[in-house]
Amino acid sequence: MTLLELIQNQIQQLPPEKQAEVLDFATFLQERAQKLLPASSDTERTERLRRAFAALAEMKTFANITDPIEWQRQIRKDRPLPG
Repeated sequence: MTLLELIQNQIQQLPPEKQAEVLDFATFLQERAQKLLPASSDTERTERLRRAFAALAEMKTFANITDPIEWQRQIRKDRPLPG
């Protein structure tokens, strides 16, 4: 028996008001999946990146980095693993 058939069997056993709830939930899942899809165009992706970088700048995320090259060296420097 396929997954679809199992779901249909379960839904058929529910009263009509519960079947409506299942439909509402399935619609919700479908809408949420559409929102989570990656940007469909380069323009949209570029705009999302621009907003993300603007938010980082507004939060002054990297304000304490005085020498970017030295900071990068420190970040990439191998460190012993804990333990």
